[in-house]
Amino acid sequence: KKSFQGPFRACHNIVKPHDFYRNCLLDLCLSDGARSILCQVLETYAATCQKRGAMVHDWRTPSGC
Repeated sequence: KKSFQGPFRACHNIVKPHDFYRNCLLDLCLSDGARSILCQVLETYAATCQKRGAMVHDWRTPSGC
């Protein structure tokens, strides 16, 4: 079984990241890679994780948001 690292590791089993990842890729392509889009998607995923009770570690620093 794959071990996840990173700030969202405790959330992956609770909120599957696949749809967020796919939407993020699409949005980044459409916006020519705008960092604000990346930060918005990560913020939404973090909020969803926290609402469902998952621990989210600092994601803003490593992502530059």
